[in-house]
Amino acid sequence: MTNTDLDLEVIGHRPRSKSRDGLIFVIPMWFLSRAVIAIGIQVIAPWLDPIQNSQRFVAGFVPKSGWELFSHWDGQWYTKIATLGYSYANDGQQHPVAFYPLFPLLIRGLMALGMRVEVAGVLINSLAFLGALLLVYFWVEERYDTGSAKWTTAVLAWCPFSLFCTVIYTEGLFLFLTASALRAFERGEYIWAAFWGALTTATRGPGVALIPTFLLTAWREKRPPLAYAAGFASAIGLFSFSLYCAIRFGDALAFVHVQKGWEQPGWFDILSKALTLQISAISRIVMIFGSAYLLWFVRKRLTSMVLTYGFCSLALLVNAGALKSVNRYAYGIVPLSIALGLLLAAKPRWGYGLMGLFGVFLLYVSVRFASWLWVA
Repeated sequence: MTNTDLDLEVIGHRPRSKSRDGLIFVIPMWFLSRAVIAIGIQVIAPWLDPIQNSQRFVAGFVPKSGWELFSHWDGQWYTKIATLGYSYANDGQQHPVAFYPLFPLLIRGLMALGMRVEVAGVLINSLAFLGALLLVYFWVEERYDTGSAKWTTAVLAWCPFSLFCTVIYTEGLFLFLTASALRAFERGEYIWAAFWGALTTATRGPGVALIPTFLLTAWREKRPPLAYAAGFASAIGLFSFSLYCAIRFGDALAFVHVQKGWEQPGWFDILSKALTLQISAISRIVMIFGSAYLLWFVRKRLTSMVLTYGFCSLALLVNAGALKSVNRYAYGIVPLSIALGLLLAAKPRWGYGLMGLFGVFLLYVSVRFASWLWVA
């Protein structure tokens, strides 16, 4: 065998890079799960053409294929903010100021380039979700192993609540920003942690859980003063929105006061409905208290920062009062998916069954969403 033959043999057996393998896994996982959602919203929902249902938000609504089907529920508020801006009155009614500004600002930016509002919202949320999947995959692979990274990605991509990472909601963007902030802080990149943290608190209220997470982690691990500064700087997004509300509406907490316009259940109501086997009530209990147990169960494998953020976020959701969508908010807590990914990596047979169940429910909730039926 000649030297040339040896060189060709070595080249032929050169191992593929981990980055390439990660991309080969994550991108199809994202695409296939988003395809299920698109089929449910654009094909199955219009094809079923369900008869008028009293549970519908819009009575007598008949879904017809089009971008508008991605903008139901909160999507209506975000498209209104992006096109008309904010409005508010302290009258106990619902107003757009309840929704944080970063997402509609990004939509407005694409609209300025000539893009339709619904297309812009879907594009931003979906691509941000792809970024979140890639970021979390490589983060988990770096800290644990490839199997754990794959299962964590699968959990995020196929969980039924990942529907809200494609329709005009903030889940995809929120996951990307929080994962970016947490990973930067873990690496000691405090300027970037502050940057991503500030964008997070400008996206959604639960993002404030980053602040105590960074401060407690900095204190526990004796990190430098810049780590504490990153924690406080993460509040810039929230503070900026509050300042805007003070100047525009004369009420710095308008986004808090307006929440009384949305009727919310209490934990007693949720428990009572769970006892009657109502799926949405059971989902809320499992996503909060089941997730808390999951975090505790795998606590020795999680970093103190990831564990702290998980418990701070759950505590915030339990006490915030926005219980109608608490299961959807819990999905947006990155440590929960990491914890479940670690568990499924050790028990893959459970994982395959769970992913199959997730896929069925992802299609189901997509059809419901398109038909103006409540999901989360």
